[in-house]
Amino acid sequence: MPHLIIHYAQSLARDEQVHQMLDSVHAAAVSTGLFDETHIRVRAFPVAFYRVGGDRAPFIHAQLRILPGRSDPQKKTLSAAVLAAIRGEGWGAKVITVEVVDMDGNSYAKHTAE
Repeated sequence: MPHLIIHYAQSLARDEQVHQMLDSVHAAAVSTGLFDETHIRVRAFPVAFYRVGGDRAPFIHAQLRILPGRSDPQKKTLSAAVLAAIRGEGWGAKVITVEVVDMDGNSYAKHTAE
């Protein structure tokens, strides 16, 4: 935990750039000290069809899904660290957004294969 899910305009990056961003976002989440490094999941999804404010403007949106229990300042630290990591990749997105979402801890289920 957490799950860091990134959607981005498909035209923004090549595969190797996506791998680099995943590494950068993972490192940013680790740097906050809020999570065990081995528990952080990061994934990215290219979006082929989209509109931003009515235009086809390139975007990146990161949703950071975490279990409840973190304070608002901790969530702000996390979102700021991830935003800085994404901006540092220099993809040229017109809009970059990051949101932290508390998951419902009572309904969260997990299986890990051995």
